[in-house]
Amino acid sequence: MAKPNGMGKQLPVTATGSEVAVYRARGLYSSQFRHLLQSAATRLSHGEHKLTIFTSAYDIVGGSFPPLESLRTAPCPEPSSNSTGTPHPLSQPIDGILVTGAAPGVYDTDTEPWIKPLESYIQTVYTHYPYVKFFGSCFGHQILAQALLSSAVKVEVCPHGREMGLVPVSLCPEFIASFPGLEEKLPGTQKQMRLQMIHGDWVVPASGPDVELPDGWLNVGSTELCPIQGLLFPGRVLTYQGHFEFDVFINRETCLAFGRRLGWDREVVERFLGLIEREGEEDDSGVAAEVVVRFFAGLDACAPV
Repeated sequence: MAKPNGMGKQLPVTATGSEVAVYRARGLYSSQFRHLLQSAATRLSHGEHKLTIFTSAYDIVGGSFPPLESLRTAPCPEPSSNSTGTPHPLSQPIDGILVTGAAPGVYDTDTEPWIKPLESYIQTVYTHYPYVKFFGSCFGHQILAQALLSSAVKVEVCPHGREMGLVPVSLCPEFIASFPGLEEKLPGTQKQMRLQMIHGDWVVPASGPDVELPDGWLNVGSTELCPIQGLLFPGRVLTYQGHFEFDVFINRETCLAFGRRLGWDREVVERFLGLIEREGEEDDSGVAAEVVVRFFAGLDACAPV
């Protein structure tokens, strides 16, 4: 059973029209993840091997974290042939923590007082709760990198500008090999995963241009703009810089909201929207979601037995 735990902001009181439109159409940010992960779990289920996703959302900005006493402290038990049904989710410990995207940068600790407690919480769980897994998207990718790999990477404003719209991520062979069958699900021959992007910060090596991660860590892939598009530590951590939970509608409305907040020129907004609304091009959010479910469920090839 995979049971990632959604961690995300609730809709702010001062929401823009774009944010309200997304909320009305898709619900809370955590709901978008839940829908995609539940759908992926259904696709991956077959015969008696069924994957079930249970999620709950925590308002980290408001200071609400998953209680440490609710986290898993022992390996998941093997399914029993004498089982009389699926245990109630509230009776089960938390197996995974999902850190969503957010508008601020991970370095905005002076103006965003919730970032440091989140970083400290991640470090505590990673160190003392080895049976709990992490997934992070965009900001979640960056805060996990900063919290766990600060000696090897850094998070900063991307000097080349924002990476926007539907972008193909060239996946590293080691990452593909970690998920048997993934290669067959990727379109074309270049082994890319196309995801919606909307970010102005990046994770880069702390020193020098070469990506050298500590032993056990893998780079998910790269794009022309961003050399580290995600991180994998099998059995513990998976991150994406891109938003597999965003489709064209959500990314378009998010772009419009950012444009109003940051005062982007009309020409800039229209250029970004053109990158988001690529006619005839599909994203690979379904494949990306299946990888996340397999990671949480311990179905990646390199996960510890």
